[in-house]
Amino acid sequence: MQEIEELSIGGSLRLTGPVKFKRIDLSGSLNIEGSAEGRSLEISGSGKITGQTKVESIEVRGSLKIGESCECEDLEISGAAEVAGTLKCGKLEVAGKLEAQSIDARKIGIAGKMSGKEIRALEINVEKESRIRGTIVCGTINIEKGAEVEDVYADKIDLEKDTECGVIECNEITVERYSDIKELRYVRSANISPKASVGKITKIERISRELPN
Repeated sequence: MQEIEELSIGGSLRLTGPVKFKRIDLSGSLNIEGSAEGRSLEISGSGKITGQTKVESIEVRGSLKIGESCECEDLEISGAAEVAGTLKCGKLEVAGKLEAQSIDARKIGIAGKMSGKEIRALEINVEKESRIRGTIVCGTINIEKGAEVEDVYADKIDLEKDTECGVIECNEITVERYSDIKELRYVRSANISPKASVGKITKIERISRELPN
């Protein structure tokens, strides 16, 4: 195993994993062949890690590709990130673009684009004009004006005006005007603007997915 204290990269560097580090600041190009573990990874250039990745804090202003799964406590993306496996994190902030096989987080804030087969979180805020592709399973979710999501399974949902959704299952939901929902299934309450469009509404006994808690 290669152990690194602090490393600043302005040019091009290739390392063979496993790599363990305290801090890497990347403005050039870094390729790690294998797994990586560390405390802080800041990328304004181009980074690639082919193996399992476990880093406490990651900030991506450039681009990052991870060939397997990734685990971190804080992840901020204003550039582009791609995770071939599962992404597990505490706080996830996306202002750029994120693609992962699946995403499991405590709290997600998105002001860009995100995709995954399944996205799980206790709390999600989808800012205006943002896009999420994949099934969302969460505790609470707020979807702001002009945002688009696919299927959502949640305890509580707030849809602001001009939002677009696929199939929704929830305990409680509020839908503002001009929002478009393919189908809605709710347990307790549905407060829907008469100017919203809902393809089908059904009251159900319980949500078909197990929600995070």
